[in-house]
Amino acid sequence: MKRFFLVIAFALIALSASAQQIGIVAGITGPNSSLKGSDIGAFDQYHAGLMANFPVVEGLRLQPELIYKVKGTSVDQIGSGNDKYDMTVGFIEFGLEGQVGFGRDFIRIYGLAEPFIGYNLKDQGWDKEKDPIENLSWDKTEYGLAVGGGVELFQHVQASLKYFWNMGSVKGDVNKIVDGDKLRNFNGITLSVALLF
Repeated sequence: MKRFFLVIAFALIALSASAQQIGIVAGITGPNSSLKGSDIGAFDQYHAGLMANFPVVEGLRLQPELIYKVKGTSVDQIGSGNDKYDMTVGFIEFGLEGQVGFGRDFIRIYGLAEPFIGYNLKDQGWDKEKDPIENLSWDKTEYGLAVGGGVELFQHVQASLKYFWNMGSVKGDVNKIVDGDKLRNFNGITLSVALLF
């Protein structure tokens, strides 16, 4: 799988040579999840990466992105306990964003849809000082879909808001804590700003 993402990275670099624009993108990630019998909430994490932008036909653009995305969840009161745990997972994600919009030069407004796949580079970040939860692990791969919209100013600055769904089996096995319960896939919102060159 690591080789697969290396191929994607090299392909993105090669594509950027023929892209109308290349750029950098960064922002905040607000995922949420759920765990039966627990209070669970999302907290803001971050993402950053590279992108390229290709016009296809009037009003339609493709924007491949290679992004490192950290997703986090705060878990309170697991089962009958009163402890709180903070967890983060870092993925390298490749997405192919399709943008349909109108306008040019000064301002362009667009809607977007983006299938993505990801690979887990950084495993769980439970606070080991509070409780070293054993046998908690995450699947290495993920895939999903994001939809949203954005605005582009002066052909060089983009701001976008996306809602994403993880459709794979990206689950943490917490059967050692609450028998039969699993931490479900991360879904959530990303708010991003991109600079195009």
